[in-house]
Amino acid sequence: MKKKILFTIAALLIAGLTTLWLKGKEMREISTEIEIAAPIEDVWNLVTNIDGWQEWSPIIHHSKGTASLGSKLSITMCGEIGDKTKAGPKYEPVITVFENPRNLSWRATMIAGFIFTNGKIIELETTDSGTKLVHKETFSGLMAPLLWGQVQTNVPKMLDSMNQALKALAEKS
Repeated sequence: MKKKILFTIAALLIAGLTTLWLKGKEMREISTEIEIAAPIEDVWNLVTNIDGWQEWSPIIHHSKGTASLGSKLSITMCGEIGDKTKAGPKYEPVITVFENPRNLSWRATMIAGFIFTNGKIIELETTDSGTKLVHKETFSGLMAPLLWGQVQTNVPKMLDSMNQALKALAEKS
């Protein structure tokens, strides 16, 4: 009887982990957009000045690095949106796309790549009134399906707050 129970528990555990692994391989994405009344070059200069992010972004506590293909950055989030006094999670993304002045993308591994990965994509497009910013975050890994509800609730607010701060800074310059 004990063997049947242990076998059943093991089978359920394997089935659950397999499901998480398969679901975790699916890339999940949150996307936001904003129109900025400033030339694309001005917005690009702010986006690629990684060391300056901590000065204007309400979600970045500390930022350091050079925006170039393959470079490793150091990003520490704020504990809460707009609260610069408390540091939150720290990660070290690597820039995977650098297309001046249109696209900056990175990928960060949290814990281990198969557990949780996060990507950031910032795309700029010239418009009649200035620049359209498309700001995305992507998520994958075993933990992504488990964290997805929390991600869908919190990440759009975070991206929107960063977009608004970037817009205010670019339009003031």
